[in-house]
Amino acid sequence: MANRKSRPQKRRRRSIIAFEMIRLNRTATEPLHEQLYRQIRDELKSGRFGEGSSRLPSSRALATDRGISRSTVRLALSKLHAEGYLRSKPGSGTFVANLLPESFLTANQPKTCQPIQRPARISERVKAIPDARVGNQFDLGATGAGPGVSLVASIPAVDEFPIAAWERLRAQVLTKKGVNLLRYSSNRGDVDLRKAIAAYLCDFRAGRCHPDQIVIVAGMQQAMLISAMAVLNPGEAAWIEDPCYQQTRRVLSLAGVKIFPKALDTQGIVIARSRKEPMPRIIYVTPSHQFPLGVTMSFQRRTDLLDFARAHNAFIFEDDYDAEFRFVGPPLPSLQGIDNAGRVIYAGTVSKILCPSLRLGYIIAPERLVDSFVKIRSAMDQHSSPIEQATLARFITEGFFLSHIKRMRKIYAERRDFFIKQFNELLGDRFTLQVPEAGLNIVAWLKREEDFPMIKRITSEIGVRPSALSFFCIQAKLKPAFIFGFAAWTPTQIRESLVKFASALRNQAPVAISLVRAEGQTRSRFAMPVDLFGEPLKPLPIFLRTCALTFVFDVASQFAPGDAHCTAQEFVDYL
Repeated sequence: MANRKSRPQKRRRRSIIAFEMIRLNRTATEPLHEQLYRQIRDELKSGRFGEGSSRLPSSRALATDRGISRSTVRLALSKLHAEGYLRSKPGSGTFVANLLPESFLTANQPKTCQPIQRPARISERVKAIPDARVGNQFDLGATGAGPGVSLVASIPAVDEFPIAAWERLRAQVLTKKGVNLLRYSSNRGDVDLRKAIAAYLCDFRAGRCHPDQIVIVAGMQQAMLISAMAVLNPGEAAWIEDPCYQQTRRVLSLAGVKIFPKALDTQGIVIARSRKEPMPRIIYVTPSHQFPLGVTMSFQRRTDLLDFARAHNAFIFEDDYDAEFRFVGPPLPSLQGIDNAGRVIYAGTVSKILCPSLRLGYIIAPERLVDSFVKIRSAMDQHSSPIEQATLARFITEGFFLSHIKRMRKIYAERRDFFIKQFNELLGDRFTLQVPEAGLNIVAWLKREEDFPMIKRITSEIGVRPSALSFFCIQAKLKPAFIFGFAAWTPTQIRESLVKFASALRNQAPVAISLVRAEGQTRSRFAMPVDLFGEPLKPLPIFLRTCALTFVFDVASQFAPGDAHCTAQEFVDYL
């Protein structure tokens, strides 16, 4: 008996295919088993069944569902077996055959003239979205980060997420609230979560709010869209930082807003405007840690921005996406915390603190805008998951949230310092790092601008894929740079990726030619072909000698005109 109890029970496998569309006519002259055979065969021919979706119900279950005898079902299934439509696995059941008989019996049909396909009518709203992705490119999400150590910016260390604590709290809230969490929920968000967030923001970000001002949303993009739709009509002006987060442009374009990019300086967004530039209805900023340049908006610029918004009846959208991860000096208060006129729409998210898949964020709305925000949220998707909202509320109120922030800040600071040290050692000859005070990404400026196309090509080939700074620019003309992330990977993974990157650059380095001037005369001396790291290069193929001769002759003639031909020929002969 003890052995029987300790033996692991095999999980019962349930059928996937139900044959709900089968209709049997008991008054027809065609026998029932023939009707059943024919309809099952036609469904199998028209369907697409994979390994995990091809199990048929048992003959007993199918007979019960259709109200017929089991022998009728067996007759139909035996005929399908005989013709090769089904296959049996002892102890597992009956499955659709991997290859149906039609795969072998149907002759290739000659191609007929296809009807003229008119292009789908796409709205101008969708066409205006600045997003060139297609097909499975969307499967990688907004960051475009594929598998492996890609060093893509702003990806958190999801492997450090406290799953055990989260699942324990989740089980507790389900036990306590039960079926109430399975119903439709408040459009404003779980009341306990709104209270917890209000208390956290007042303490941690010097926010000035109460729970009724908070609207729970499905991440930062939804917060942007709701805000834009609430305060702007189509065609009205919005100022955004340039460069900026790519999703900002996409969301505002979807809302039909007229975007005006604003330059940045060392203090943040530049408020000055030209006479032709219309007054903005909303100004999008990331004051705690500007993405992607990493600038922290100065206190003076914050007050100037608030004064401008108040004077011109504009709203400020404060995207505070990763203010928790500041590594140098004390944090500055949020814009919302120093706003006395109700001009700031504050938005935050747990995507960087916990994990992006939760899709939970929040808005602190000026009191007069709260109902408008909730109406839009209700029309979009009503509310976020009540179960996850209730779990996050417990996660915050029981202290797990702040503990996790402190632990992650320490981990990210160590990875940040390690990345900077390794990057400067391996790639310092090609890049200059701009180290920000906060955030999960670092800007690497190229020392030689002409290297940009080569480096961009190499990063796409080796799987280390920092984003080009130009990708985030609208009108800004900045020097070439790349945005690297470091937060999601261990020190070992970071070093391996940087070594791979540095090695790939070494293999692409151009040949160095030594042309030496001797005292009293000009002479040429052929040097061993090496890359910029001093390593010998492999000989060029013979068919490239003519190109090399022309190039070296042009270079040598500038330094030793009388001896140029000798120098060029000597070099090419060696190759």
